[in-house]
Amino acid sequence: MSEQGLFDSSFLNKLDRLALISRRRVARYGKGERRSTRKGSSLEFVDYRHYSAGDDPRQVDWNAYGRSGNLFVKLFEDEEVLTVHFLLDVSRSMDWGQPNKLEYGRRLAGALGYIALTGLDRIAAATISDGEGRESFGPAWGRRQIIPFFAFLENSKPRGQTDLAAALGRYVQAQPRPGLAILISDLLSPSVEAGIKRLVAQHYEVAVLHLVAPQEQTPPTGEGLRLVDRETGHAVEVYLDQRALVLYQQRFAEWGAALQHFCSRHDVLYQRLDSAVPLEQALFGLLQRRGILR
Repeated sequence: MSEQGLFDSSFLNKLDRLALISRRRVARYGKGERRSTRKGSSLEFVDYRHYSAGDDPRQVDWNAYGRSGNLFVKLFEDEEVLTVHFLLDVSRSMDWGQPNKLEYGRRLAGALGYIALTGLDRIAAATISDGEGRESFGPAWGRRQIIPFFAFLENSKPRGQTDLAAALGRYVQAQPRPGLAILISDLLSPSVEAGIKRLVAQHYEVAVLHLVAPQEQTPPTGEGLRLVDRETGHAVEVYLDQRALVLYQQRFAEWGAALQHFCSRHDVLYQRLDSAVPLEQALFGLLQRRGILR
């Protein structure tokens, strides 16, 4: 397993230019602040960074300087570290579409987790489905956790349905420290709103990344279709002509607008992502404009 399991090295180098935005942290510490670090024996070491002009010389690791000839500052975790929670929907409805939504979700979570870990934030992650066999990762911090985090994502398997209210309720009970929660899901659950409310009620800052496949937005027309629910196996035979397609797209747009309006009313960031959009374009375009990355 290597850092290149999900990405090649050139893509990871591009990610080094990005940082996750926490609106609460910006409000507290000012624009551009990534985290606070202090040196002290009671705090836990998390990583090194290169010395920059203005750094306290007392924070320099002189042993590392003696070995390498380069100045490094030791960074320690304290209570001001942001915890970023990655909640990846792995229900069977996510394992569908061309390109596949779940694979896109894995890579999206991996890229954002890489950005968080290299930005010296703490991360925690969990797969979200019907509650059977939920898998979790972390809390973890530092570049040394990138490979294990990528392995966790690559090993996540699709299973069952998703009751977001129940799954997210269990998650917040198991995670006493709220932070920035990033929900990556196709939101095909009847309890979407109740689930998001549970995160908000526990004082999480929430960003919802809504994954859709191209075929969900524009199904094929002019032929008999057998629609199969990926989560229950229930099948329905339909004939989708142009009139039915227009009505379907209208309903689909209304559903998306209602989700976006709900998130806005609850101070939740919402961004819909088409699985056909290249990940780099989503990160450096859509998510930067939405204020999730800078």
